[in-house]
This record gives sequence, structure tokens and C-alpha cells, in this order.
Amino acid sequence: MADYREIIHERLYLRVPGTDRLRRTAAGRLKHLLANGWREINREQHADHVQVRLERTGHAPLVTRLPRHEKERIERRRPREGGRGGPRR
Repeated sequence: MADYREIIHERLYLRVPGTDRLRRTAAGRLKHLLANGWREINREQHADHVQVRLERTGHAPLVTRLPRHEKERIERRRPREGGRGGPRR
């Protein structure tokens, strides 16, 4: 049985172009992903951002997308002329 592997590429922006200091939101995002089981595989340095390749392995999800179902239309009757108490007098 083959392993199930998820791979994502994240673009993390830098504070100062040309350095390796991440912005606060980018650092928080990377920290969050690493805490949730993602592993950093590759890191590419660009002028204003760093592209990080992350992967995690595990069991394949049982259902990736639930099938759509049509809503049942309930036929509603028109109310009687008399309303709640019966016919009008």
C-alpha cells in the first residue's frame, strides 16, 4: 500500500528584501504548519519572498468531497379559505 503524501508550496514574505528575516504573519504561518505535522523539504530564496515546500504523510482521507444532493421540495397546500377554524361564516 502506497503512502499518502500531501505537498504544499508556501510563499513567505520577508521584512527586508534580500535578507532571511520573515514577516510576523509569515513566521507565524510557518510555525503553525510545523506544529501541525508538516515538514520543510525545500527552501528557495527570491528577492522579496521565500518559497518553502512542505510535506506531510499519513493515511489517505476516506472521503475527499461529499456528493451534492438535491434539496427535497415539499409541496405546500394553500390554506383553506376558512383559516384555522373552518369555513367562513
